[in-house]
Amino acid sequence: FSANILERDLDSIQSLYRANGFREVKVAARLEENYRGKRGQTALLFQIEEGPHWLVSRVDFQGISPQHEAAIRGILQSAPGQPFSEANIAADRDNILAYYYDRGYSEAQFEYAYRPSTEPSRMELQYTVREGPSRVVREVLLGGLDATRPQLVHQRLGINVGDPLSPTQMIQTQRRLYDLGIFAKVETAIQNPEGEEPAKYVDFQMEESRKYSVAGGVGAEIARIGGSRTDLTAPAGQAGFSPRLSFDLSRLNFLGRAHTVSLRTRVSTLQQRVLLSYLAPQFRNRQNLDLTVNALFDTSKNVRTFSARRWEGSTQIAHRWTRSKTFFYRFAYRRVSVDQNTLNISKDLIPLLSQPVRVGVLSASYVDDRRDDPIDSSRGTYNSLDLGVASRLFVSETDYGRLLARNSTYHPLPGRLVLARNTSFGLMTTLRRRPGQLPSPQDIPLPERFFAGGASSHRAFPENQAGPRDLQTGFPLGGKALLAFNTELRFPIAGQNIRGVLFHDAGNVYSSVRDVSFRLRQRDKTDFDYMVHAVGLGLRYRTPVGPVRLDLSFSPNSPRFYGCSGTREDLLAGRCNPSDQRINRLQFHFSLGQTF
Repeated sequence: FSANILERDLDSIQSLYRANGFREVKVAARLEENYRGKRGQTALLFQIEEGPHWLVSRVDFQGISPQHEAAIRGILQSAPGQPFSEANIAADRDNILAYYYDRGYSEAQFEYAYRPSTEPSRMELQYTVREGPSRVVREVLLGGLDATRPQLVHQRLGINVGDPLSPTQMIQTQRRLYDLGIFAKVETAIQNPEGEEPAKYVDFQMEESRKYSVAGGVGAEIARIGGSRTDLTAPAGQAGFSPRLSFDLSRLNFLGRAHTVSLRTRVSTLQQRVLLSYLAPQFRNRQNLDLTVNALFDTSKNVRTFSARRWEGSTQIAHRWTRSKTFFYRFAYRRVSVDQNTLNISKDLIPLLSQPVRVGVLSASYVDDRRDDPIDSSRGTYNSLDLGVASRLFVSETDYGRLLARNSTYHPLPGRLVLARNTSFGLMTTLRRRPGQLPSPQDIPLPERFFAGGASSHRAFPENQAGPRDLQTGFPLGGKALLAFNTELRFPIAGQNIRGVLFHDAGNVYSSVRDVSFRLRQRDKTDFDYMVHAVGLGLRYRTPVGPVRLDLSFSPNSPRFYGCSGTREDLLAGRCNPSDQRINRLQFHFSLGQTF
């Protein structure tokens, strides 16, 4: 019990009543020891005498021009029939002055008076406004533009010649210019604000940001990894270390249009990636539209079954619907191919699944992000839905539909605990394949299928090791359906920077959506359509770029499968010796950022 806290509570209750028209309210508290005979228990009993409920009977204006009266009555808190309170009068004062200031009446003044009405518990209000002269914009002056085209700034001005001198429009213009991302500073001022002339100059002074941005980084992945190798004895990967280098170069404000051209490169033992991007923010002068055009070259070995090469061009429009909701509309055209010399599957399938395929995909995504921190969330929700269609209408050699949905929630608990959960669901369907038809280049290519497993999806598996496998070599083939559940309890260990995690992952990649199952047991070594579970413990260390994490997991029902002892040459020559294998039930993952 604290007397100071009690005093604040009494004031809060009294203020609440007065704000709702109970001007004569009386609030008291009585302390009762040993409440209901329980020694050491204290009860607080609040006694409230509300008194009469005062309402506004009428509001009279003085000094307000007829053309403004209707609009001002529409923004009043103290309208007839509403509770009478000083708080509502203060809100009316702010609203009325803001109304006048936005219409160029920079010298407007407000006064009020009230008196009891002839009716009981009713109050009459009188608002008096001294409008003063109206100021307008004489001219808008721009300064500090070096590489930027003046037309780009003029298109985003919310204030023009002849408009009322509105502080709100000046601030909104300043914000729109900052949103372009090309100005380090934007300052606005009115020339000679105290002068008597009715038309004023409005000055915007800008400082352009640096034109070039360079970034580089060094990283590593430590887990059960490894690209395609000639040795087939470890299809589930081996503990390894993969260093990474990155280099990014960006040219801001390209051609003075606030566009950005960027080159991003990633090089590691598992991936070589070059991405050239062209970003046009506020496309067609619409603040909620961004246009991005990409050209990509990627060579990946992160799936041990094969090495994939991808050439891709894509165009995307991002439409920010609200602060949390964004729609993305994309068209991508790519050529995907698998290196035949790295394809570790049954030799009969190698000619079919190694042929290059052209893929044209039209897709749309919806994202609703209400998290408090996208890098390290502790409360909020995240929802996403992605729909895509590859079709011959887009000069594609394969026809399929694709859906991928995700739902994540974050719940803060007492003791700085956070309960986080995530559900992911995906499906793919071939649109033109006949029943019983063998795999072909026109089927869903290997690099386009769902692959999962690893630090950011399902920690019972090494990287991209979940789902169906080749029945002869044991290497993963990907699937056409995905279902995964992740649950984490995040708790503090030491200070603000070191935290721990207890987690449970469940799910798998499935052959098709018809094969999705919650079954816990694997029927035999050719059955991979069941739900794999993993439990584990993790450690998180907070850094400025996100938490560094180490996860250790145990899976009681990890998949068993048939493998092949020998080399790829033995496989092609038919000398491969079958062997019984299993995904290691103990897995470790070292990475950057939360799992979800």
